[in-house]
Amino acid sequence: MARIKNLFKNIGRGWLLYFFIRLIGWQGEKRRVNLCSGANVLSDYWNVDLEPKADLILDLEKFLLPFRDDSMDAVVCISAINYFTYDRAQKIMKDVYRVLKPVGVARFGVQDLKILAEKYLSRDEYFFFEKLPDGRDRFPGATVADKFNQWFFGFASYGGKTSKYVYDFESLALLFKNAGFRTVEQKKYRESVLADIEKIDNRPEQMFFLEATK
Repeated sequence: MARIKNLFKNIGRGWLLYFFIRLIGWQGEKRRVNLCSGANVLSDYWNVDLEPKADLILDLEKFLLPFRDDSMDAVVCISAINYFTYDRAQKIMKDVYRVLKPVGVARFGVQDLKILAEKYLSRDEYFFFEKLPDGRDRFPGATVADKFNQWFFGFASYGGKTSKYVYDFESLALLFKNAGFRTVEQKKYRESVLADIEKIDNRPEQMFFLEATK
């Protein structure tokens, strides 16, 4: 019962903060956003997610960011843009562009269609059938094809959302260019202008990393 009360308390706090920022315009001292933060809550960032640990409890399927135009230095988003349709991802990208200051940086990491397709075609069982420390399969499914399909239709997140689109660098870069970003570059794992990148990037064996400047 106490856990349920804390859950609703945290969600209520997150939504109240969202509307406070939206209506009053207060943003505090933080000037960076950790979009779809999940369990990776970063200090000195506005952590935005549906999970109760986030600073702002926000469903990006329905709402966009409450921050003022040209107000943020950086927006990071790791392993999350694939949980939205292509059209919704484009709207989110335009909103990221809106809240960033001139020369502000967006850093996105997402599972790479090219890497995953190569692993599927080579029948990389070491990758697909990897075990977690507790003995469970890392990727659900009985066959390589079942596991491969998780990146298209599976991997339910908090709130029951599932994957909806799989990008390679060129397809995601196009969303950034269409949103108006001045430069869009593919970066290596932990190669970034962001000083705390080691707290952000993960899973280089299946992801690519994109950095864009407004």
